[in-house]
Order: sequence, then C-alpha cells, then structure tokens
Amino acid sequence: MGHASAKAENISPVPPEEVATVAAVNANASTWDDIAYGMMAKQKVAFLIMGGGQGTRLGFDKAKGMYDILLPSRKSIFQLQAERLLKLHRLIKLKYPESDVRIPLYLMTSPLNHSETQQFFIDNQYFGLAKEDVFFFEQGTLPCFTPDGKVIMENKFTVSQAPDGNGGIYRSLVESGAFEDMEKRRIEYVHVSSVDNAIAKVADSTFIGFCQSRQADVGNKGCAKISWDERVGVMALKDGKYNIVEYSEIGDGMAQSLGSDGRLLYSTGNICNHLFSFAFLRDVAIPSSMFSYHVAHKKIPCANYETGETETPAEINGVKLEMFIFDVFPFAKTMGIMECTRSEEFSPVKNAPGAESDTPENAREMIMKLHTQWLIAAGGKVQGDAGCEISSLVSLLGEGLEAICSGMDEPFKTPGFICQENEVSSENVMIVSKPSSEVKISFSQNDSGIHIYQIS
Repeated sequence: MGHASAKAENISPVPPEEVATVAAVNANASTWDDIAYGMMAKQKVAFLIMGGGQGTRLGFDKAKGMYDILLPSRKSIFQLQAERLLKLHRLIKLKYPESDVRIPLYLMTSPLNHSETQQFFIDNQYFGLAKEDVFFFEQGTLPCFTPDGKVIMENKFTVSQAPDGNGGIYRSLVESGAFEDMEKRRIEYVHVSSVDNAIAKVADSTFIGFCQSRQADVGNKGCAKISWDERVGVMALKDGKYNIVEYSEIGDGMAQSLGSDGRLLYSTGNICNHLFSFAFLRDVAIPSSMFSYHVAHKKIPCANYETGETETPAEINGVKLEMFIFDVFPFAKTMGIMECTRSEEFSPVKNAPGAESDTPENAREMIMKLHTQWLIAAGGKVQGDAGCEISSLVSLLGEGLEAICSGMDEPFKTPGFICQENEVSSENVMIVSKPSSEVKISFSQNDSGIHIYQIS
C-alpha cells in the first residue's frame, strides 16, 4: 500500500528554510498564537477529527474515539479531545471577552460507527460543547475487487465495500453538507487530526498562526524521525512538488543523508496532522481528489458461492481502493511545514495493550509524564513516579498552574488527577485534607488508589 514507486532522482528534500523546527516554534509560538487567537475570536477556524476507525487492533469493537486508555480520569479519547476544544474556547474568551467564540467541530465517522458515535456524544451532552457546533459526517466507501477486477460480493445480495481511506474526506465533506456548513460560517482554516492521537493539540493555535503567517494553502505538522530507518513517510519534494514520500521509496543512502546542520535531510515524519485553507479545499483539493486511488491488497470477507453466506478468507483475496489525505499536497502553491516534539504531541493508540508500540499504555504514560512536567515547571512538588493527569478543563497546555501549585503545602501524590470541582464522582472517595489558600483544593483518594485534587 502507498504511492507507486518513484525514481530516487525525482525525490529531493524540502529546503531547510521552509521547515519550522522545534527551536523556531519555541521562539515564535507567542506571536503565532496571537495570530490564531485573533482568527478564532472571529470564528474563522474549524477543527476536524478523522474518527472513522474501529478499534479492531485494540480488541475493541466500537469507534476508536470511545476507547478508554485508563488515565486516572477514565475519559475516552473523544472526551479528551472535546474538552481540550472547550478549554480553548474559554482561553480565547479571556483574551477577547467581547467576542462570540465558536470553533466548530467536524467529526468524520464511517458507516460502521456513525450512529454509535453520534449517540455517544448525545449521551455525554457533547462533553460541554454546543450541540449546534458539532457536525457528524460519514466517510465514503468503495467496492472491493478481486485481483483480476471482478466485484466481490459480501453475501448473495450485497456488494462488498470498504472505507475509501482518509483521502475520502474531501468528497465526504461535500456530499454530507459539512463543506457547505463551513462556507456559511465563513471558515478560513480547517485543522485536521486523527482520532487515535490521544495527546493531540486541537485547533492548535501555534500551528494555525504559523501557517497563516506564511499564507499557506496547506500545513503539515510532523515529528522529527527518531532515526534514519524509522519506517514512516516523510515530507519531501517529488518532481519539485510537496509530497509525503513513503520510507520504501527512499533508499538507505538518501534516508541517511545529513544537511549542513547535522540533521537528517528527510526528517519530518508524517503524523496525519494537517491544516487546509478553505480556499484551497474549495478550489483545488475537492476538484482534484475525486479520482486518485491507491490499491491495498487485503483479506476481504466475501460470499461463499455455494451457500451465499459471508466468510472471512484465510489468505489475501482482493483489493480495496483508498485515497490518502495528502494526495492533494502536490497541488499546494504554498506549504507550511512545522515540526513538533514527539513526547508532547504524538501518542497514537493503534495496537492492543501489551504490543511493542503505539499502545494505550504508551499514550497514557506520555500524557501523565508531560502533565507532571507542567506541574514541576509551575513550582509544584510531586511525590512518586506514577505521574499525574491534569484535566484540560484546568489547564490546556500547562498554563495557570502556578496558583494551584503555590496553594499546595505538600507534594502532589501520584498516581494523581487534578481536575475541576465535581468533575469526578464523590462515590468511593475519601476526603483527606483541604489545604487553605486562595485556590481551594480538595484532596481525596478513590478506591483505585488514585489521588484526586479538585480545584474550585
């Protein structure tokens, strides 16, 4: 699966001056944040979650966003992401108190999980988001074929179909009415992220402000590769145009090439985190994306021709057609490429607990380690090595923790959860102490040994 093979001479690195490294991001973040906050205060930004995946590899038979990675809060991935967006609303409102802040959430589902995803949000009161600002739309499907081009039947009455890949987003936006909704709202930028990145920054102001400052058609945020042989697609130029190039297309020699600064020339790994200007979606991406397909060889459930019943084959028996969201990158005239710190922004939840990588445990550990670092940076003391989780409703990116830390006359005990008052049930919670300070902190411990700090 992936792009067709390309000659090495057609591939070249993106010029270093076009990439905002982590150092450059840190130096300019406040400026870019200010740009984005101003845009969001004027309702010019939307956030889109690609949430069509099922948790099959996780051993979970529901939408992946409903998965609980066992943080102290026991919040699902959907809740984590929705509450980050809600907190962002509040932060912008503090900066622009006269504005009517609305950052609409567009959630791409699939035919397999559309209804249950909608119901999950309904049952949870949209996690505090305004119902009218959450738009669900389904990813499309395409027929499956045998290797010789015949249509595969799922049973005697139904053609076998499969999701059309994350590149199907463009067609689905139009067919669902989501794109028309964006147009009515006069959205100018759409930040897109995958549901399985449990630590992702939603409607990332630094990324949005960076891309807007460059007047970029498209933005791509990625992580610097861990090593030259990490098996990930990278940002590169193919035939002089921006592209995601698969690791299999770059030989070892090219993959190991270093620039004058000692960095890998092919360094920015793809993490499926993108930004699109609305004008680019309207004028370029949607018109150009309709007929670009890739072939994936898969085991496809099919009809037994004697009984008509559906069977799962033991061997690969057919092909699925897919589109990739980055297939439109070559059409971008201007590109904003930004690198982020992996330990702060990329924790994919793809594989079942106990696997070697990309597991719920990896994501949980990463989040709790990052949040503990925020506490320490704010002057807090931490007891134990298990780490703390900080609710996004308390702090989105570590801001505002100084008052909480100064209000504690003893260390935060781990594993811990710092949250707003009444954010967790009082059931099975024993109140231990109440430090007196300007910020009231209720310290309790539940029957699972989690130390809970409720802020009021």
